[in-house]
Amino acid sequence: MNTEDFHFFIRVADLGSISKAAKQENISVSVASQRIQRLEQSLNLRLFHRTTRKINLTEEGKTLLDHGRKWIDDFSNLKESLQAKDSRLIGTLKITASATFGIQILTPVIAEFSLRYPELKIHLDLNDQNIDLIEHGMDIAIRIGKLRDSSLVAKKLTQNKRLLCAAPEYLDRFGIPQTLQDLKQHRCILQQHEQGLTNIWNFISPKGESLSVVINGYFISNSGEAIRQASLKGLGISNHSVWHVEDDLKSGKLIQVLKDYPIEPTAIYAVIPERSLVPAKVQTFLSYLQNYFTNRYAWFEL
Repeated sequence: MNTEDFHFFIRVADLGSISKAAKQENISVSVASQRIQRLEQSLNLRLFHRTTRKINLTEEGKTLLDHGRKWIDDFSNLKESLQAKDSRLIGTLKITASATFGIQILTPVIAEFSLRYPELKIHLDLNDQNIDLIEHGMDIAIRIGKLRDSSLVAKKLTQNKRLLCAAPEYLDRFGIPQTLQDLKQHRCILQQHEQGLTNIWNFISPKGESLSVVINGYFISNSGEAIRQASLKGLGISNHSVWHVEDDLKSGKLIQVLKDYPIEPTAIYAVIPERSLVPAKVQTFLSYLQNYFTNRYAWFEL
């Protein structure tokens, strides 16, 4: 039995569509259908009921999916682990991250890693909305902020410092807030996530107490970079990760406000699907990321 065909069978079953699975694999629908037919012939089983509009698993297909998913993952991971003993990483590592973090921070790190392991193909998906790792066949996701409860395994890479800032033009026009309550009178910029609108900003008082303020948004976007651009144009006060606006703060294009009330930091996580044997390519990349953020990444000093 061809293990690649078996992996493709799982992808089709998860997506409920041969055409969607073919698109993910960057192959034609006809080639995708041939792979399923080849697997059925090798097993002497019919795995899908096909109609012109949809496909459904047969009873045999359901049984094979239930029992075979873990087996094929363990087999593939074991194979990669054995091959990695000679310091070679092969196959494809699929990573997903937010567009802004991926471009600004992650891509240079991935480039260094890729040069070290040139036989490993890397697929980087940049998406400001968290995608389903299993459905999209991702090996690892980089997530920022609070994580939802799930069957995924999260490893903290580093703290994520945040701050409030605005363009000098905005502060000249509307004034500089002196207290947290002043924010209610200002034009603020908010981010819309799939979990909802981030209209509650959490602070730490000079006494170390946690304080929360409900913010009225005058500009809202689901893109962190769009929020930065709006802030640069003087549309209002925005809440940013330090890494995102570090250069703007250094150049004076943005100015930090309410320094005495720092934003509660979040964290940057590497998230992977739960499995009994983590592939060598994932283990190696995780170690590389942890080393980078622990020993090499220099946070901007406020």
